[in-house]
Amino acid sequence: MYKPLFFATVGYFLCIPFCIAQKKGMLPLTGIQFHNEGIWSNTIAVKINGEQVYGNRIPLSREIEITLQQPTGFVADKKKNVFIGAEYSLVSSKGEVLRTIPNLLFQNETKGFTAKELKQVSLKFGIAEGVIQPNSKAVVKIRVFDMKGKKQLRLDYPISISYPKEMIYLTKAVQTLKSPPGSMFMTTEVKAKNIVFSVDTAVKSDAKMAYLNMDISKIDGTDVISMMQGKDYFWVYDSSYKEIKIKETLLKKTGGSMEGGNVNSTVKIPFRLKTDKTKGYTVRYRWESADKRQVMDIIVTN
Repeated sequence: MYKPLFFATVGYFLCIPFCIAQKKGMLPLTGIQFHNEGIWSNTIAVKINGEQVYGNRIPLSREIEITLQQPTGFVADKKKNVFIGAEYSLVSSKGEVLRTIPNLLFQNETKGFTAKELKQVSLKFGIAEGVIQPNSKAVVKIRVFDMKGKKQLRLDYPISISYPKEMIYLTKAVQTLKSPPGSMFMTTEVKAKNIVFSVDTAVKSDAKMAYLNMDISKIDGTDVISMMQGKDYFWVYDSSYKEIKIKETLLKKTGGSMEGGNVNSTVKIPFRLKTDKTKGYTVRYRWESADKRQVMDIIVTN
């Protein structure tokens, strides 16, 4: 049945506008960390065969594509062309550089990109068998840079290598839902009408921790039973995006229609000690349906 839930809203997460104002941050669904150093794209996606990846399991010997829609920040020449480079590195969980490609866009080094071609810039690479073993963890590092200037965009994509013949979950449609400033809410095959954040320091079952309270209302595309049968995950990061291991578990309550269309879910995530007044925590919450087709992924930065 329901997991324990205790209401006592003490203060609101104080947030800044997500992504556009941030120089560094994280994206839902993939967990890509970005460092905006003068170059930016409002839509960054990972794709296989034209469909979007919404996790971090990546196969060997397949073409992986990272797309940037209408990236900005480049210096244009007299013909209004821009010259973009994209350095690729694969780094193991131990920090060993396994593979480096100086420029994934080497074919455009001389002619550059026209304004029309900037509508979507595609970065393609693959990970060969033998470079890394299945089920190993690694980080794909991409550095998009202006070949005529000093600005750049750095992306760190944490991946886990899939087993041969393992299903990689892909989708044709990812939705970015409306959420409060300082947050980003993305889904596959489900929608929610509203989400509200607050900080709860009065959870009776835990006298030491402060919890991020997420009230997600009017979830459409699923039902109460499916929500309860799915899996919940959360991660907490400090201001430098180093993961903080939290031993406490999240609290959750789900209610509403048994047939979908009006499901409400309240999630409480432990993220800091009550006595810790440090700013800059990032909390990520992810719910997956039992078949992994439906996903809600939310990132909040204070």
